[in-house]
Formats: sequence, C-alpha cells, structure tokens
Amino acid sequence: MKSAVIVCLFAWVLPAQSPAVLAALATGSYFPLDVGDRWVYRIDDRLVTGSYQTWRVDRTDTANGYTYSVIAIEGPGAIYAESWFRADVAGNVYLRSGASDLLFLDPSGHSASATLQITGTGASTSSLGAFPDTLTYRNPVNSLNLETGILVRGLGVLASNTQMLSGSSGGTTQIRTLVEATVAGAIHFPAPSPAVKLGLESITLNVSGQKVTNCAVPCYFVACYITPGADPPGTYKPCAQARVELAHWPEGASRVVRLQFRLMRPRLRYGPGEPDGLAAFAQTLNLDGSPAESVIFVQVPLYSAPNKPLPAGRYQLEAETVDGTATSVLQVQIE
Repeated sequence: MKSAVIVCLFAWVLPAQSPAVLAALATGSYFPLDVGDRWVYRIDDRLVTGSYQTWRVDRTDTANGYTYSVIAIEGPGAIYAESWFRADVAGNVYLRSGASDLLFLDPSGHSASATLQITGTGASTSSLGAFPDTLTYRNPVNSLNLETGILVRGLGVLASNTQMLSGSSGGTTQIRTLVEATVAGAIHFPAPSPAVKLGLESITLNVSGQKVTNCAVPCYFVACYITPGADPPGTYKPCAQARVELAHWPEGASRVVRLQFRLMRPRLRYGPGEPDGLAAFAQTLNLDGSPAESVIFVQVPLYSAPNKPLPAGRYQLEAETVDGTATSVLQVQIE
C-alpha cells in the first residue's frame, strides 16, 4: 500500500507521466529481475561511438536455497557473460559471487557495503520519458575506475558514466545510455524512432483446413435472407486480422498508408521470391499521428469470392506510406 501512495503522489507532482512510466513505478524495484526483462544500451567509449549492448533476464536458477535471476550481457563493450542476482523482500539486490552473495544494491542507501553506493534521489528525463523516482549512485569498479549512474524505480539502470581516475589518461572510458527496454513482462519503453509497424495474427494461415476466421455474415433474424447482407448457410470467407501502426511519426509526414496483400512469384534458385504485381487485397488507410489513435486493425480477405479461398502459396502483406517514406513487409504462407 505504501508503494501505491508514493506512485500517486509522484503522479500529482510531475505532469505528463506515460502509462508505461506509471506501470513501471508500481512494480517497485530499482533493479527489475523478471524473466523476459530486456535492456538495450548505447555504448560510447574511447574506441567506438554508438555501439549497442543488450542485457536480458534469460531464466531463473537455484543455489544454496535461493532463486536467482540470470542476466546475460552481450554486444560491443562486453564479452558474453552471465550474472546471478536475487532480491529480498526489502528490495535489496544481491549478486552471487563464487559460493556466496555480495550486497549489490541497498536502495535505502543505508548500507556502506553495497556495490552501488546511493548518492542522491530525484527525477530524470530521457528519450524514453520523464521518470519521477530515481537514485544516483557511485560504483568504484576498481582502484582506477569509478562508475556513476542513475537507477529508475521499475526500470533499472537509465544511464552510467565510467571515469578513469589517473593522470593524463584520466577521463571518461565508457558512457552507457538506455535506448529501449521491456520490464515486468510487458511494460515497453521502445526506442523513439519513426516507423510503420505491421502485424498479422499468424504468418502461417491454414485456409484449406478452415483454421482461420470465417468472415461470412450469418443470418441474425428470421427474414434476413429476404434482404441483402447475410451470406447463405455454409459460406466460407476466410480472413485474417492485420494491425497497422505509425510509431513516433513526425508532424507533416504522410499518415496515409497503403495496405496490400499479394501473391509471391516462385523463388529463383539463388534469390528471394517477388510479388507478382496482382494484389489479392488492397486498401488505403488514414492513420492519426497521436499515440492513442495511430493504430488501425483490418480484416484481410483470403478469398477471391465466397467459397473460393486464395490458392496455397507464399504471399506478401505490405504497408507503405503513400509518400514512400516508410514500408513494412511480412511474408505469409497460405496453406
């Protein structure tokens, strides 16, 4: 209950909190450890600017009577490695080291033995949002290197900067910046990059076995067959649900999207197939640019006429803005 009260207070004092931020705040942890959590960091160091590193919670495992979340780190700036973490009911996070555990984080800041030493509290803003509940920390990596950074309640490490503390070689050795994250299983903080996103309920559609939705219109009242609208009993009109979204779309850019479903030519021996130019289905969509109204769902017909399903084969579902600035494509198999 105390956590819920804190979240409500922060919602009042800081405006424009996104649903993702509020959901993350409610989870409580400054170092999330749910299986499936994933963080992507931009890494800038003395050798490369703009490489990327991924942290992810792959699984849980047990040792000495405790259950640990196993975090894998891979990508530039790190050799693939795994670390075992666990949290207690007070929110303290421990790192397994050899046969014992080290106190990695005490969010209260009371423990002088924690690896991450809390130096302050406050709020932070990044490209992923405005975060009202953050901790700053320092981590003496070794005698020559000091890492400082920001932890966000419900999200984890938002940013860090490692400095070398020695003479003429001193200065920044690595900057880490969070660019995308998924936490608590389903709270998404996507990278704010413009895109047309396209989805379909399945990329393999069993039409011949009638394992997809039948969009035939049934008879809803006694005299419905006298008036137009309903299909005769036994009519089969297979269809599939498509989802089209504009994400982080700039003002002034086209919000008109052309959706097409086309048969692919057979593959060449050393090349991919190509659309045959004949659209089995085409529709023009007008999408709003606001986050709440930029998604449209469409039922894509998988038939040329009632009881005449499209032939089996490879098809392409394509969404393209009419000005040609963005395209998204899915390859689909009809069986």
